[in-house]
Amino acid sequence: MTSFDIPEALVRAEIDEAALHDNASVLAERLAPARLKCVVKANAYGHGVDLVAPALFTAGWREFCVATIPEALQLRELLGPEAQILAWLYGPTTDLDAALQAEIALGVSTVGSLDRLAEAALRTGTTARLHLKIDTGLGRNGLAPDDLVRAFDWLRRHDEERRQSADAGDARPEDPSQTSAAPGIRIVGIMSHFAVADEPERPETAAQSAVFSSAHGQLRAVLDAADGRLGESEALDVHIANSPGALTLGPCPGTSARVGLALYGLSPLADGDAAALGLRPALRLLSTVINLKDIPAGHGASYGLTFTAASDTRFALVPGGYGDGLPRAASNRAEVAIRGRRYPVVGRIAMDQMIIDIGTGNDDVAIGDEVVIFGPGGPSAAEWGTWADTINYEIVTQLSARVQRFARADSAESAGAESASAESAGRQPASADGVER
Repeated sequence: MTSFDIPEALVRAEIDEAALHDNASVLAERLAPARLKCVVKANAYGHGVDLVAPALFTAGWREFCVATIPEALQLRELLGPEAQILAWLYGPTTDLDAALQAEIALGVSTVGSLDRLAEAALRTGTTARLHLKIDTGLGRNGLAPDDLVRAFDWLRRHDEERRQSADAGDARPEDPSQTSAAPGIRIVGIMSHFAVADEPERPETAAQSAVFSSAHGQLRAVLDAADGRLGESEALDVHIANSPGALTLGPCPGTSARVGLALYGLSPLADGDAAALGLRPALRLLSTVINLKDIPAGHGASYGLTFTAASDTRFALVPGGYGDGLPRAASNRAEVAIRGRRYPVVGRIAMDQMIIDIGTGNDDVAIGDEVVIFGPGGPSAAEWGTWADTINYEIVTQLSARVQRFARADSAESAGAESASAESAGRQPASADGVER
């Protein structure tokens, strides 16, 4: 089998590690005394988890969140045993054994999941570290009020069976399906998710907080009655805030916050300015001018000929299309930047390429010039979201595997400043070469 060096891709995503580090520090300071959990699901919001997670880990951050178990297992491979990893999205047939063996903490959204996790803990001889996920009003995953009552009843029965088993000196049953008395269940957290924290004036956030606070109090009572056998109520990790909650609520509710979009230097607020929040975009999506041609008046552009040149002009051909994750809906609306100047995208964005109208008599643009599709030096992801009638979250997360992601390493100066601020930000400092001190 012959191996080849992979040539540079036509569409490239430059990841600024210094921006990631700075954003994390800004957010951690804003959240304190609550802790920052770095959300790196969906390939680190399209930025490349294999670049983002190690960069944050090297900078001293230890708490990470993803949605699915495969994402969590990948993260464990990337970061090793010191990372604290939480996942919460899995189905009724998902293999839970591997997650427990990899010491992944799991969210619990159904009573049936408690049964399955107890059995998995017995099979694997591990402790299932669980965060009860409460539906406080979002209507997605999580324990609804009736299910929460059933979950508390399950925990009480589970504790009583464990206690009786311990008193009798019973060995573990050979068939886990015959009992729910698994010694490996431990409740380490309670979590929920705000629905409209990006709209601070709305009353639903306060209502969700009240429901969450009530559930937290009930869980503490269950754990206290179990006398530590199910977990320590005083040590519960309590988290409901997402990026919008982290930025609009003060103080941040709970002991930690799961921050995703803001970590990447993008604002989750409709009227928010990332720079005003102290955040810097960590991604620049880049391409290259690969062709130039003079176009006469009346000439069309791309499939469907939805654009016709009103006068003589010049087209630049730029790789990048919906096969790379750029939204076709932004056709005839989007802009890109070449040599610091904005130019319109004309005609339909195709699978692999788009046409840029650079105007007549423009000798400033040349074949080989770098094109900033979005990010510093060009339009923002939020602008692309507006042009495509969507949000900046979708613009970055839908970047495809064909986009080549690469890191722009920290300078020695920024790495030194990062190390100096690590301890004050409540994380473990790392040296510039990534070795733990």
